[in-house]
Amino acid sequence: MNLVELLHPKTAEICRAPEIDDKHPFFISLYGRTFENTPCYQIRMKSGVSCIQYVISGSGVIISDKAVYKVESGDTFMLLEGKNQIYYSNPDNKFARLWINFNGELSKSLLDIYGISDITVFKNTDCSTILSKLLDTCKTYTDPKEYKKETAKVFLELVQFLSEFKNRSLMIDSKEDEIREYIDLHIMENIKLDDLAEKFHFSKEHIVRTFKRSYGITPHRYVVESKIRIAMIMLINTKNSIEEISASLGFSDPHHFSSSFNALVKMRPSEYRKTHKYEV
Repeated sequence: MNLVELLHPKTAEICRAPEIDDKHPFFISLYGRTFENTPCYQIRMKSGVSCIQYVISGSGVIISDKAVYKVESGDTFMLLEGKNQIYYSNPDNKFARLWINFNGELSKSLLDIYGISDITVFKNTDCSTILSKLLDTCKTYTDPKEYKKETAKVFLELVQFLSEFKNRSLMIDSKEDEIREYIDLHIMENIKLDDLAEKFHFSKEHIVRTFKRSYGITPHRYVVESKIRIAMIMLINTKNSIEEISASLGFSDPHHFSSSFNALVKMRPSEYRKTHKYEV
């Protein structure tokens, strides 16, 4: 599964579906809730699962392929399988969310029929009542056959509801957001301020000033913190050595990586891996 969430203990309720061999034609594999002040930085490359999430509180950014969106309390967003996606909460205003992960030809057909398969964000669309009903339905049925049948019924209600708000999608359009999008899409590379200045035709001073005004952090610090968040995911969910992780994220050497990691997380990468290895 290529869906990995950066979560700390007691910050989320994650529930799994009953064990089943045949997931056709519709199946909700995971569902749950993330609570207030939960860090969120998620990367889904050619994702094998779709999701619908409602933002209870907080705000963040969604990147689906090359489209970038802002989301905040009261918005619903949908990410479909097969796409490259990144989403994260703003550091000073973290997400609380309701969510489901799903697969199946039935869901694809319903989204197409109701004309919402190409929509990522439904602005000011509160689906919390129906989504909560769907989560309760998931919890109620333990028999796989009944689970699939009953959750499909409520999923249809959810799709019908969202189709009424399909004209509420809104993309990011400010220059600061374009710079942030570029950083997110190239975060595995060695991004420098000179590169940003050349790309966006601004002075380095102007980029630093406007970026910090919008996000409360310099571009350099944003790059470092983003890389560290990815490293946290990799340390828990891969067997790559610390040296390999350091190199893949563009740090000059493992010592620089370890020092940067310790400055943000307050522990060394090896200690973080040992402490969190049983969380997922």
